[in-house]
Amino acid sequence: MNATTRAVALTLLLALAGALTSALAQERPTPPAADSLRLAAARQLLAASGAVDIMVGAMKANLPAAQKAAPPLPTEFWTRLLDTLSRGAPELLDSVAVVYASTFSLEDLRELTAFYESPLGRRLRAAQPGILAQSTAVGQRWGARIGAAVGASLRRN
Repeated sequence: MNATTRAVALTLLLALAGALTSALAQERPTPPAADSLRLAAARQLLAASGAVDIMVGAMKANLPAAQKAAPPLPTEFWTRLLDTLSRGAPELLDSVAVVYASTFSLEDLRELTAFYESPLGRRLRAAQPGILAQSTAVGQRWGARIGAAVGASLRRN
């Protein structure tokens, strides 16, 4: 792995870690009574869509590349990070549910859940891990090309 790819991977890891830390560290605000139904509906939507599973899966899938990009970190760090990602999923779900509940109406949340529970929605959910893996690979190649181009440009100047 060249220096540019390591730098891109490390940057992505740090962004991922920051996002995860922010999500896990947030206090889960209690919505007003009127929003309790939306919060429950948001949790149902997240369960039906598998959004949190996909988020955690993506983080886990990126750990090997991050581990290669940051070799000085001890193995125990990666073991604990993986364990924390797994155990933290319910907390992440609760935090993300607040975002969905504040973004969508109750009717929207119910309609989105109905979509994910439909045959097409279930097919989409089943396909998303593969789509994410392929998209991640495309993004990594794209980022590496950009990083190499910027690096070459700086070396020329």
